[in-house]
Amino acid sequence: MTFEPLQPVDDPESLPRARRRRANRMLTQMRADEREAYLEELAHQVSPGIDLYLFAGAAGLFIGLAFRFDQLALLVAAVLVAPRLAPVAGMALAAVCGSLRYFGRQIGALLLALLLVALAAGLFGGIGDSGSASVLAAGYAGLNLVDFIVLVAGASLMGLTLARSGTIDPIPSALVAYELFLPAASVGYGLATAQSSVWQGAGMTLALNLSWAVVACGLVLVLYGFRPLTGSGYSLPTAIGLMAAVGLISALNLGVSVLAAVPTPTPTPSPTPTVTPSPPPTATRTPTATATATITSTATDTATPTVTPTPPAALVFGTGGAGVLLRDAPNGESSSGLIEGLPVVIIAGPETVDGEAWLQVRVADGREGWILARYIATLTPTPSPTP
Repeated sequence: MTFEPLQPVDDPESLPRARRRRANRMLTQMRADEREAYLEELAHQVSPGIDLYLFAGAAGLFIGLAFRFDQLALLVAAVLVAPRLAPVAGMALAAVCGSLRYFGRQIGALLLALLLVALAAGLFGGIGDSGSASVLAAGYAGLNLVDFIVLVAGASLMGLTLARSGTIDPIPSALVAYELFLPAASVGYGLATAQSSVWQGAGMTLALNLSWAVVACGLVLVLYGFRPLTGSGYSLPTAIGLMAAVGLISALNLGVSVLAAVPTPTPTPSPTPTVTPSPPPTATRTPTATATATITSTATDTATPTVTPTPPAALVFGTGGAGVLLRDAPNGESSSGLIEGLPVVIIAGPETVDGEAWLQVRVADGREGWILARYIATLTPTPSPTP
């Protein structure tokens, strides 16, 4: 996009206070050479260094251990050691300023950092894991409304601090790192444990989160007056249109994911006792030659109460609020998830696979599958007599 020459302000102090503040923060108020120098300085500030890859690998290590041992505290440690995600701001800056080459360098650096996170998480969390810690990893293999709000807020604040002070604030960067590194680590963990549903869902989540982060940060930069220095007049509308299309697809997928995550209670009919009536008493009349009728009445009452054992009731318990995966077989592929405190009925098991006990359960909505026995709190079964 080309720009018309800007009219200089003879006396900035003569402007109203609101316009003076706006003029101080608008990039378009600078001359072309000043804007070019300013953008070069910002590009230097957000260019990644070797620390990006070192700290990304360390964060992936902590995330992998968190997945293996199912410890949320290790995820907090991963966020604390995560590097500044300056490449996200660099991609947004390159998109709104029309520098395709700089955009390519930034996304290449970020993808390499995400690859290191995935490799470290798969190596330290997935290799040799029996699958018991995959509940935490599966939680980041899908879109979540709260995570979406955190991501957009962090990326917007990142663009705000970049536009106003030319730096990347650590708190917004940590929020964005949390929403990008966790899905990347879930991809590595899912590949290492051969859980296709985990790594495929996490890969889609990572792509959408990255797109939304660039969109949110870029829109803030546009509002602060960042524009292309050179190029076609259609470059900025094309970039904004592309961002809007990505955002719309992300929003549609987010809506489907949120609706799918809402549980739909299904009433379960209670068993009705079946009463089997005994045959009625039969009277046998035997005539004799002396005209004396002898009536022999034999009444048979065989209503013997029997006890039909009902499957023991239980609750999902001890997952730390993360829930548990429902699998199609002991240590098999995951089909869905069960939340903490959900009542279930044990219908089979236990079966031991790789040193872990598994129970087959049925949920109120009719779903059946296998979960780890250590995540089940069994209630005392009460036999129901059937007359």
